[in-house]
Amino acid sequence: MAFIEKIKPHLTSDDLLIQQTVLHALHEYPLVPEEWTVELLKEAFKNKDKLSDILIYVDHQKINEDAAKLLIEKIPTMDKTQAHLAIRLLDNMEIELALQYKQQLKKYINQKTWELYELIQTGTKETVCQEYRNTIDKLERANSFQHDQFEKAKKLAKCMVDHGWMTADEIGQVIQKEVKEQWFSFNGILTVYMIGLMKLDQYIPTLAGMLTRDEDVLLEEVADVLIRFQSDEVVKEVAPYLKKSESIIFASSVVENIKSEHAILALREAYQAAEELEDQDMLIEALCHQFSKQALPDISAHMENEYFSSLVDIEQVVYGYFSIIGEQHPDMEYWKQGAMEREMDFRQESGQGNLLHSVPVRNDNKVGRNDHCPCGSGKKYKKCCGK
Repeated sequence: MAFIEKIKPHLTSDDLLIQQTVLHALHEYPLVPEEWTVELLKEAFKNKDKLSDILIYVDHQKINEDAAKLLIEKIPTMDKTQAHLAIRLLDNMEIELALQYKQQLKKYINQKTWELYELIQTGTKETVCQEYRNTIDKLERANSFQHDQFEKAKKLAKCMVDHGWMTADEIGQVIQKEVKEQWFSFNGILTVYMIGLMKLDQYIPTLAGMLTRDEDVLLEEVADVLIRFQSDEVVKEVAPYLKKSESIIFASSVVENIKSEHAILALREAYQAAEELEDQDMLIEALCHQFSKQALPDISAHMENEYFSSLVDIEQVVYGYFSIIGEQHPDMEYWKQGAMEREMDFRQESGQGNLLHSVPVRNDNKVGRNDHCPCGSGKKYKKCCGK
């Protein structure tokens, strides 16, 4: 059974932990059906317990017209503390669609962004490429990472690719120069992004080799591009980096999101070779999100450990895995109880209130949540302050 077919019956599960497992597994997966995003948004606005999780974890998915209409309808009714999560999803709309609904959206999207959209829609090669260069220059001169400028540069880069204003030869020249430098420039990072847009699979080995670099913005783009190729060639090139502590975080994310027999085999081999418990936890999480029974022996054996790392809420991940593949384990209720307690603690600390479901208190403190980093970066903890 294909990955999508396994997930589908649990997309809007009433079990909060299973719902979160589904959201985590779909977060970076590039082939989520558009109608699923609409269904998840409807569920979010219907069930307040799920609202924040769903809005956070669909942030990689395309917002089509049905989703846009739903957001336009619901955002005005939202609590101000959560509305920003819905508003940021508007950035995932196609520019043409955003312009079509400009009247309804103008209160949520600033004037400079509308000017950018108009430039992308009507600008010439000269004006668009010049704005791209200007934006890159601002990014390079800034004292800290400017997320808004980076996203602007990506939109301009996509426009250049869509119009054929960037060639494969130009891509090659930039990458050849950048890989020799100690640090990638923003032009180099955006060129990696364009490799993905242009589907230049000849760069898969080069991109895989970048996984050992210590540049988070670059690594995010490299991982996204490799995932979007959805090929076993990517698994082959990334597999060696699953066995290195300095690259395992992004390497496991890549292979986790390529749903194939080859990916499962690579993850199992890496797990069996891993010596550090935190590395094992990340590989088990990746295996769980494949939802394959082939990994059952490794996952069951791993849960015999008495200590789990702070990077993955392994009890939640494994509880969700067993539930979705339809297998039973004598410790499932114990895992569920521990994960639910941490979920309630997290919601109380973040001001989200109590869950509708209550569970008995268990007095131990094993692991943290596999959630967005509390520093506010928007990244998972394990890809940010937990590194």
